[in-house]
Amino acid sequence: MSRIKTLNKNSISEGIAHLKKVDADLKKILIKRQDKINPFNKTSGFEGLISLIVEQQLSVASAKAIFTRVKLLANNLTPEILMKLDDESLKSTGLSRQKISYCRNISLAAIDGTLNFEGLEKMEDDQVVNELIKIKGVGEWTAQCYLMGCMKRLDAWPSSDLGLLVAIQRIKGLEERPKSFTIEEIAEPWKPFRTIAALLLWSTYDKE
Repeated sequence: MSRIKTLNKNSISEGIAHLKKVDADLKKILIKRQDKINPFNKTSGFEGLISLIVEQQLSVASAKAIFTRVKLLANNLTPEILMKLDDESLKSTGLSRQKISYCRNISLAAIDGTLNFEGLEKMEDDQVVNELIKIKGVGEWTAQCYLMGCMKRLDAWPSSDLGLLVAIQRIKGLEERPKSFTIEEIAEPWKPFRTIAALLLWSTYDKE
């Protein structure tokens, strides 16, 4: 197994230098922002994954409000406690019935050992994604964001994220929002620091 790379002060500096070298558009943004990128910090494990389910297809503000209510309702957000909460109580927080189902799927997987969060820490990025997407409700976007925010992996890439698509269209001067294949091609030179590229692109999407 290769050494798993994560975000830290040194790897971020190394990644910024790499992005400046391989992409003139990102270099301009990094210079303008004085190499500052907005962090994406999530609690690791069950709580972090549930928060990402809540965030699916919602604004940051809406997701934060709903997740805060979920945590207040649960008091201590564990798989066992979430399973004891009835659907109506969970729905009162703002969760849709579909997302309640997804949260229960994750809870059951964690309880029966199908999903082992400690085990994920020892896996390579693609293995983590493959394990997570086995659970109904956890798609590629959620798995990649788990790698980024919860596990601090260096080369995660949630390529379907709307914020990334809009930011790339803007900085690359594209007439249309780029398709999946185009996004992968554009991001290829950014490896193995695509997490840093994503954080930078999100920073521009949030600010401008």
